[in-house]
Amino acid sequence: MTIRGNNLHVTNTLTRRREKFEPLSPPHSDSGRCAVGMYVCGPTVYGDAHLGHAKSYISFDVIVRYLRYLGYDVTYVQNITDVGHLTDDADAGEDKVEKAARAKKVHPMQIAEQFTRRYFEDMDALNVLRPDISPRASGHILEQIEHARKLIERGHAYEANGSVYFDVASWPAYGRLSGRSVEEMQAGARVEVSARAASRVGEKRHPADFALWKKAEPGHIMQWPSPWGPGYPGWHIECTVMGQKYLGETLDIHGGGIENVFPHHEDEIAQAEAATGKPFVRYWLHNNMVTVGGQ
Repeated sequence: MTIRGNNLHVTNTLTRRREKFEPLSPPHSDSGRCAVGMYVCGPTVYGDAHLGHAKSYISFDVIVRYLRYLGYDVTYVQNITDVGHLTDDADAGEDKVEKAARAKKVHPMQIAEQFTRRYFEDMDALNVLRPDISPRASGHILEQIEHARKLIERGHAYEANGSVYFDVASWPAYGRLSGRSVEEMQAGARVEVSARAASRVGEKRHPADFALWKKAEPGHIMQWPSPWGPGYPGWHIECTVMGQKYLGETLDIHGGGIENVFPHHEDEIAQAEAATGKPFVRYWLHNNMVTVGGQ
């Protein structure tokens, strides 16, 4: 079956324009079908899914179905975040899964398993297609360590007190997805920085630098050995690593909720392109917020 025309247009968050969709790979010579790689940020499995999850995953379910209807061979990857997403996106606070486990007095992996199953059951009830691949962050620790090591080697990251941070000053394109300048980020970070412990403040060269690897504090259950000591990955690095592992260095489509544009997707771009020197994503697609009662 060949492609049913080529008139699909999408609004690309990166360029802020409506663009004709053209996949990276040419049609296969034997089938005439084009392969499309699509990665969508999945849930952090520390609690039940909510309306926001339904909004996002129904939106991208429609996109996947329509691409397949047009004749594309879509590989749909959606991650499961079971470690590394902290309660404060500014690299502070507790791991969300570990915090939930502590409250219920069970192992974090029990929380992750419970709410991963419940998430898929909820999506099944909504008739949302399951992804082709659902990789877990905790299953790709070695790849995340290697990616951080590569960024240090190339001068885009540095180790500090057992943690590893991406150096935004080394990447002039940082901020192009969200439209924020590093100067704006620095001004906005002053309030956050004043509330952190002095030891944590001193680790970063710039307030906008973000964690690739975090040093595990005493008693932290979810931790792994690394060249920088025991720790766990930062939230942002998982999606870069897993997206590229299963879809290649350049993805056709990367999706997620609009709240992920900054810092999550901004950070993904920086750490991906600084490591490979290639564009990370051709089309960035974001669904908007759910509005309930005018809010």
